[in-house]
Amino acid sequence: MSIALNGFITGLSLIIAIGPQNALLLRQGLKRVAVTHVIAVCLISDVFLIVGGTLGVGVIVEKAPIVLVALKWLGFFYLLYFAYTCFRDALKSHSLTVDESAPSAPEKGEALVSTPDTDNGAGGVAVAQRTMAPAKTQPDWVKPVIAALVFTWLNPAAYVDTLVMLGGIANQYGDPGRWHFTAGVLAASTVWFPLIGYGAAKLSKPLSNHRVWQGLNVVIGFVMIGIALRLLMH
Repeated sequence: MSIALNGFITGLSLIIAIGPQNALLLRQGLKRVAVTHVIAVCLISDVFLIVGGTLGVGVIVEKAPIVLVALKWLGFFYLLYFAYTCFRDALKSHSLTVDESAPSAPEKGEALVSTPDTDNGAGGVAVAQRTMAPAKTQPDWVKPVIAALVFTWLNPAAYVDTLVMLGGIANQYGDPGRWHFTAGVLAASTVWFPLIGYGAAKLSKPLSNHRVWQGLNVVIGFVMIGIALRLLMH
């Protein structure tokens, strides 16, 4: 039990700091868009990384530094792009809209429909009628899910902290202690990610004011730039 608690505290200390995953979850929670999807991606990714570290995959990462270098640069540029989107949203003049209603109906379009002329039997007359045509838009969860995947799997710190460091600590306990430690770390992720995502969603109404939302976007943007610069110096 003490080993599992040790894992829980260690895991919580690693993920509680503001990082790209937490910033994304906070942002999506406040927007109330794809929160569950992003939480699921973060949790499933953590399962693979943490279990991989316990199984000793971290040794492979340590022996292939070129992989970490490539991930570092890819992650750096994506973090800068995400910061740009935050600043872009901050410059918009509208406030955050919290929509608790059902999804809006698809856009309407017009179609020419031929109707028969029953008076003289001379054929039909083309009249314009409005018909329901489904709008061909991308699901709102796609971009946040891609961002969550990028922030997790293109982040060298995730490999170093999870595969190498946590894996190293876990394996010091031997069997079955290492799996007790791993269970504790996974429990920390299972508690933290829903807490920040759904917690932000609960606060979305009081924080939906334009100035507040603008300020949050600016803060998150600068946090992302800071993480990107720290990534280069890692």
